[in-house]
Amino acid sequence: MALRPEDKKRVEQLKEAAAFLRDGGKEPQASAVEYLLSPEGTAFVNRLRIERLRQETAEGKYGQNLSIAMPFAVRKDIKTNVARAAAEAQRKEKELAAAEDREPKKVSVSIPAEAERALEAFLAGKFVPEKPKRAARGSAEKTVNLNVRVDPKLRQRAEDFGADHAAQFGFAPRASHVIASWLIQRFTEAGS
Repeated sequence: MALRPEDKKRVEQLKEAAAFLRDGGKEPQASAVEYLLSPEGTAFVNRLRIERLRQETAEGKYGQNLSIAMPFAVRKDIKTNVARAAAEAQRKEKELAAAEDREPKKVSVSIPAEAERALEAFLAGKFVPEKPKRAARGSAEKTVNLNVRVDPKLRQRAEDFGADHAAQFGFAPRASHVIASWLIQRFTEAGS
């Protein structure tokens, strides 16, 4: 695979850095920079990346995966419409930023961001999920999973809230019910 222009520039900068270090009498540091450009160095950088991801995952930076079963067509609609909403929100932010003569802010319209909004709204009493409908045995559509990373503490608070208020809702909503209902209502034609 050919390198992108910005990657070619980085390679040249690393070579220049190695030469600069070597000229300055820093042979071990120059060799370390050159090592990064070797196949062994590439494997080393990949191991560093994997270790960093493991550490950040263990620290809870990425949240826990929550698999939400739903029909394939519904998942496809959600993914398509969330991406469309994100593009539209970013376009509007760029226009607003240009009008206000400032840098555009990052707009957070994504499935994980919407999942967080759903759980927060549920906990605040501003959103009540629809009770899941059960299909007759053997007549349900084939389901697939929508995988969402969710803050484990927020998820647990929503699970506890749903269990504590089951009588009020007529069922005990789980975090997956809340998120699925939110996404379906906001990002599918069924919810429109």
